[in-house]
Amino acid sequence: MGIESFRRSGTQRSSEPEFEWFGDQLEPTLLLRQRLSYRLEMIASLRRHLGEGVPSLAAVNSDLRADDDALNPFHVSHLVGHSIGMALDALGALELVLRDPSGSLRLPLFGVYPVARQALEASAVGLWVIGPANPAVRRTRALRVQVQEAREEASLIAEFLKDRPKDRPEQRKYKARQRQAHATRNERIDRLLHVAKESHLNVKEVTSGVQRMRAVLDEVDELHPTPEASLRAVWQYLSGLAHPSQLRAIQASDLELSETSEPGISHARMTAKEEMVLLSLDVALTLIGNLLDVSAARALNPSIRWPRADLGLPPGWRVKE
Repeated sequence: MGIESFRRSGTQRSSEPEFEWFGDQLEPTLLLRQRLSYRLEMIASLRRHLGEGVPSLAAVNSDLRADDDALNPFHVSHLVGHSIGMALDALGALELVLRDPSGSLRLPLFGVYPVARQALEASAVGLWVIGPANPAVRRTRALRVQVQEAREEASLIAEFLKDRPKDRPEQRKYKARQRQAHATRNERIDRLLHVAKESHLNVKEVTSGVQRMRAVLDEVDELHPTPEASLRAVWQYLSGLAHPSQLRAIQASDLELSETSEPGISHARMTAKEEMVLLSLDVALTLIGNLLDVSAARALNPSIRWPRADLGLPPGWRVKE
């Protein structure tokens, strides 16, 4: 059942009913639409579960509290909470996009995919940081993420402060002063490296940052495989649709060709390929579910787990008679 599983680990009892799949008896297009609608119900369930924020991630005697204490003030729990919050916000945006005011489905041609990628990346980074059982690995990765963020922030500031041909004289003077102010070493990175050294972590590894999302995805996929395809494969697919790739756009669409009045020229109508929208939602929901499970264990807070008790049977499943 994968992402649609309504059985909860540790809760199945011999007295509870068994379920069976009958989806192959349903009309495929109707079933696909029902499964897409069920994903939106899952997003709504997740949003109800987390409410306005993430429960406590750093209970006394938990792994995350120990990580926070070791890396103070660069708390791992803050990084993980931000990952969860960003993934949840992206999933909420997908729910808004995919459900029209009447409650029925609406499928943009490409607009879903960049937001699904955001949800995927946010959960993947959180899982990458807190997934390892070894605290030194968790702490090193948390600092690497923050070193990379500091570098990218400095690069962004430098880009904004470049002189432009139409800048007025006072603008050029202001930018020159700001460039001079930001020309010193990145103090935040210095503090991060100091914390790494004090925590007896590999400073050279921390300094490397996180330069390739693909490496992060591969390491997450080893411990938390996603349905249907590798995490990197799905991410690459979504990335091609976050940019104007003509080939990927054709691959992600159903094409309907019709003749025109001009010989040899056809009209092509593109519509969203529903099974690819479904795969995008599956991966995003799988990752945040895994992230919440791992966070609950690391935080010693079972309430973080997503219980899904408010969800009915997924489409194509029924109680076995």
